[in-house]
Amino acid sequence: ASSATSSSLAYQQRLSAAEVEFLAEECLVAIIPKFQVEFFQFIETQIGPFRPGRPIDVPLWLAIMLKKRGKCTIKPPDWMNVEALNDLIEAEKQDATQFSIVPDHYREISLLILQHAADDVDSAEQVRLLIQDLGDLRHTKIRQGVADIKESVAVRLRNISLLEVNAVRPFFTQAMDTFLQLS
Repeated sequence: ASSATSSSLAYQQRLSAAEVEFLAEECLVAIIPKFQVEFFQFIETQIGPFRPGRPIDVPLWLAIMLKKRGKCTIKPPDWMNVEALNDLIEAEKQDATQFSIVPDHYREISLLILQHAADDVDSAEQVRLLIQDLGDLRHTKIRQGVADIKESVAVRLRNISLLEVNAVRPFFTQAMDTFLQLS
């Protein structure tokens, strides 16, 4: 039993919401610069060239930094509009037992863009509500999957985001510890 407990301790170390958000900030988003420079040099890479009015993909953290300084507008990802989000919600509703495919870090990216660049998002408040609705639907499926674990030894959690995995990890590691102690 002690080896089961010690082996699962590593899995109980879950990421904080801030750490998951930090990982999401590495995702690329398009910006439209309001300045001109050949490139920015960073430790591992260089990004550029930046030309006024010419879209360029940059990490979300850089897009937010430039937006705060009034140096760009952020072009929201293609999935971050009312029509696309309604489609994702409909896909999520079609199967109560499986998760639909959503963009990586959809929740963190959308919340950061809405927090720092809502003026760059068409129908920002409606987009915010749809993101919340999608998250609520998925959270309900997760809760149902956890409730169904009593009747089965397997739970299918395909296509869930890192943020969602992180939320249920403590329950599953505790359940696995209990299962291993009983066997």
